[in-house]
Amino acid sequence: MTLKELETGKSAVIRTVGGKGALRQHFLDMGMIPGAEVTVVKLAPMGDPMELQVHGYELTLRLAEADQIEIAPIDQRTRSHAGSERLQATEHPGLGEEGKYHSKEDENPLPEGTLLTYALVGNQNCGKTTLFNQLTGSNQHVGNFPGVTVDRKDGAIKGHAETDITDLPGIYSMSPYSSEEIVSRNFVLDEKPRALINIVDATNIERNLYLTMQLLEMDIPMVVALNMMDEVTGNQGAIDVNGMEALLGVPVIPISAAKNEGVDELVRHALHIAKYQEKPLRQDFCDKNDHDGAVHRCIHAVIHLIEDHAEHAGIPVRFAATKAIEGDPLILEKLALDQNETEMLEHIVQQMERERGLDRSAAIADMRFDFIERLCEQTVVKPKESRERIRSERIDRVLTGKYTAIPCFVGIMVLVFYLTFNVIGAWLQNILQMGIDAVSDIVDRGWRRCRSMKRCIV
Repeated sequence: MTLKELETGKSAVIRTVGGKGALRQHFLDMGMIPGAEVTVVKLAPMGDPMELQVHGYELTLRLAEADQIEIAPIDQRTRSHAGSERLQATEHPGLGEEGKYHSKEDENPLPEGTLLTYALVGNQNCGKTTLFNQLTGSNQHVGNFPGVTVDRKDGAIKGHAETDITDLPGIYSMSPYSSEEIVSRNFVLDEKPRALINIVDATNIERNLYLTMQLLEMDIPMVVALNMMDEVTGNQGAIDVNGMEALLGVPVIPISAAKNEGVDELVRHALHIAKYQEKPLRQDFCDKNDHDGAVHRCIHAVIHLIEDHAEHAGIPVRFAATKAIEGDPLILEKLALDQNETEMLEHIVQQMERERGLDRSAAIADMRFDFIERLCEQTVVKPKESRERIRSERIDRVLTGKYTAIPCFVGIMVLVFYLTFNVIGAWLQNILQMGIDAVSDIVDRGWRRCRSMKRCIV
């Protein structure tokens, strides 16, 4: 059966993922990977789209897309994705913490006066434009819907004229599925900013970290901004920031962009990593002792094969290797491999597919999500549902229910018409009539007075 046929509340394991080219890659980047377990949360009032839970986060798919994913029903999921039950409270140090990642002897700052360029990168609807406004003091439009950022926006960080930060369109991955993803990826590859600021929605961390892992492969100094931390802590959640830093190998700063909390600390870290060009310490996220061993060997074999080509093309070699394995046409074109190297690449990838039991793109995506799940299990206490969300869901059950949505819609429209024409409209009509009568009375008295004056003169 396909995912489209799965009933609400039921779970299944994904067997195969359909689609071709960029569309299939988009499915995989969203977590729809063979072997992943999914649960149908609910359907829209008219039955389309459907909301799913996969890898510990919620995802919405159209039924036409869900129909391309074959599944096998299961009684119960093997992983709850609950995260840690509690974390030990530790204070998050300031800039001195870089010492545990970087040797002071290696510090060689950029010349004074060098323009520090930044790319602000993150998923859609994660507060990216809000953070951009806080950093630059600009008044950009902020909305709570995907796609609010459609063009580049540039500005200097407040109080630091030697900086230039670019707010890129919101994207979910560095795979070229949409025009926004192509724009953002080309900017990072071609413009080569001094550093990246990766903003992550802390309330939906599993989904957001997929892009983070791809950005780490770019080998550009980076700081991760955990946004909406006030919502996490306010609903009894927690994140071990120091533990996450150790696993990712880059500074991780908890912030609340809307409340301007933690932004000053983020700026200090961003200036530091750009000035000293402190690159990520970790790019290899394979579990060498698990089923990712085949993927690990494949990536490193491809790195040795294409290293000189990647350097000549100006592409980070780890990023180029994973994209070459996935068969990314834009990266392969830039690498310009000869026929023998292309055949060798294909041979290495096919060997990995046989050992791993997944196709090339699915194996790379599964490697990333597997690491994300292990990271969240160690460092994240998931927040409880907020009272606002519980209240909203209760209202939604009625207003968007399968059998109650249409009657509620008709009832609301009838109420609007009744209030418009019988209550508010009638009240306004009476006020308007009183006004007209008053004006008519004044005009009538004035007219009579004029006529009286005219007779007296005559």
